[in-house]
Amino acid sequence: MARQKKSWLSASFSFLLLLLTYGAGGLLYGSWIKDFPFSFLNAITETSRFILLYGLAVAGIIMFVFLFASPISLATICLNSWFKSDTRAFLSIFFAAFVFAIAVQRVDYFVRFLVLAAAAFLFKLDLQLLGFNSWLCTLSLNIFCWLGFSGGILASYRWSF
Repeated sequence: MARQKKSWLSASFSFLLLLLTYGAGGLLYGSWIKDFPFSFLNAITETSRFILLYGLAVAGIIMFVFLFASPISLATICLNSWFKSDTRAFLSIFFAAFVFAIAVQRVDYFVRFLVLAAAAFLFKLDLQLLGFNSWLCTLSLNIFCWLGFSGGILASYRWSF
């Protein structure tokens, strides 16, 4: 009984950490949307630009969670067929080197990504310790990451950071 109570306490702490982390990410993203630096999207209205950039960010979060929180067996099935070709393996190495170069060049964005990933992994681990299956963990992560991110964007627009 004490172990179960400790697990729920840990899960609630990681849940709060997940919401705060993704909320801070949404806060930063919301302020970035307001002062959007690319002129080709400044021709459209602010509402349309917000919907487009918000949709891209949410799609990225959902893809990130599905990619990193999906069961390992699903990832190995996809990667086994991908690496059977020498051309695909070369392209994968080339892409990984490109991502590494970008991560080294823009360390601030890479660290933000690592913090978001760590919060998601911690919450998924706590949910699995409570006995949730992998697909339910992935679904909950998607919902709560989206809620935290959306809350951060709303806070950014409310308080004009």
